Amino acid sequence: MALTRVTSTVLEANAVSAEKLANGSLVTRLYSIESIEAKHFAASANAFSLTTNINLLTANLNQTTANLAAASANILSVGGNTISILANINLNAANTIQLQQNLAANVNKTTANVTAVEARRVANIAGAVSTITTGNLTASRTLVSDGSGKVAVSTVTATDLSYLDATSSIQTQLNAGVTKINQTTNNVNQTSTNVAAILAGTTGFTGQVTMADDLVIQGNLTVLGDSVTANTINSVIQDRFLMLANSATGAPSADVGIFMNRGNEGNAAIFYDESTKSFTMAETRDPDANVVISPTGLANLVVGTLKYNGADLNTAITDNRSGAISTVYKDNLTASRAVVSDGSGKVAISDVTATEIGYLDGVSSAIQTQLNNTNASLTDNSTRITAVEARRVANIAGAVSTITTGNLTTNRAIVSDGSGKVAVSDVTTTEIGYLDGVSSAIQTQLDSKGSTAGFQSNDFITFQRLNANINLVSSNVALGLTQLINVAASATGAGSGNNVFFIATPAGGNPVAINNVVVSLNGITQAKTTDYIYTPSTGAVTFTDPAIPSGLTVQIITLNPPS
Repeated sequence: MALTRVTSTVLEANAVSAEKLANGSLVTRLYSIESIEAKHFAASANAFSLTTNINLLTANLNQTTANLAAASANILSVGGNTISILANINLNAANTIQLQQNLAANVNKTTANVTAVEARRVANIAGAVSTITTGNLTASRTLVSDGSGKVAVSTVTATDLSYLDATSSIQTQLNAGVTKINQTTNNVNQTSTNVAAILAGTTGFTGQVTMADDLVIQGNLTVLGDSVTANTINSVIQDRFLMLANSATGAPSADVGIFMNRGNEGNAAIFYDESTKSFTMAETRDPDANVVISPTGLANLVVGTLKYNGADLNTAITDNRSGAISTVYKDNLTASRAVVSDGSGKVAISDVTATEIGYLDGVSSAIQTQLNNTNASLTDNSTRITAVEARRVANIAGAVSTITTGNLTTNRAIVSDGSGKVAVSDVTTTEIGYLDGVSSAIQTQLDSKGSTAGFQSNDFITFQRLNANINLVSSNVALGLTQLINVAASATGAGSGNNVFFIATPAGGNPVAINNVVVSLNGITQAKTTDYIYTPSTGAVTFTDPAIPSGLTVQIITLNPPS
């Protein structure tokens, strides 16, 4: 039986939910378009169920289509009922069209309902709860509203929140506590001010402060005054070391020690004397304010057994003196000698001097061993020496062999002799020095000055003429002849070719021998009988050349007998 009308008065809100309806329980033939309006959907209506209904309607549509296909098949198989079937087909088609229209309307309405439901859902979670719809809160925290009015967690933990368990108003209790704290703070501040004033000296004690009981100081005690007087019978100090002159800095200059009051006898002092860099026990009249102590006398030291390195000092001195040192503990040794132990094991001097000991400097191993090794090597070395000598002789067999044992003649040019050995020449170092400044081959330079033939004609090679003249001069000197220099030469024009010249007849007459006549042409001495002929009777000098070129100077020098 179909439901004809179900109103909101019949069903309570949410009386029929999606999970209470089986699939296909609501089909299109059971309700018309807009038979269920969107306003009847509660805010919590499940959009997923609406979608399921839409899918169900689509399935019904598909089933109807299948029915149509089956009906068409029946038309083909049943010919007699064609009209009836066609009528049914038309009816089904009409129903299908109406169903499609109803379905489309329902789909549109359902879509609108889904949109409305989503809008209401969003509107329902847009408030404070919107921050916690999809994610969990941080565990064990106190919840607060944030700056946007949304639900949020605070930094206060659940444990912190439990501390609020109180029997009365917390603020009232806090206010009372603050009042007491303020009072205490004021008292502390005042006390601190008083203490600070006392420490700063702005508030001082008037009169002497007397402690009627023990004074126990848990912290350190710093006294900034100049002195501390302890009139105690016994002073017990736990420190193992006492630091005196703790404030001293830089290079030390003042003495440091302990004074002992001896009444009208002054003081006794045990102190470190900075001037002598030593500990001193002395009597003094200096007050304890002095930084440099002037002893009036050294104090005696009375002790029991004085120990030195754990042994009795007196015994140690006697024992030490009775040993090897007993020979030298009071007398000096002979200077600059090597020290040895004598036959008794005592310190003694040897005949070896300090200078001789110095010869051992640089020795790197036992001397005797080195000497033995040297002697053993001498025999072997003789063979080596012979070989070395042979090699030496072979090495000086060359050109140097002539200068290995003796010096060369001094200041000579060195040449190789006929055997290819080093030798000295006749050329001196002075003559070699003449080569200084030569820039090219000397012979080439000489050849450029004139030809060999020209030098021969002018007697520049053999110097026969010069030698003859020298011989002549030597003979004339031996005869006592007088040489007349620069005797003017005169040409009279006699003879042809202008080649005859005459000497100026001196007072003693013309020279008789031709050897006493020297003729030069432009400073070049001419050869007798070869270049000129001399006639003593006339004093004529006739050149063998038919003519003398003009511009040349003829000079005749004669050796004449004494006038």
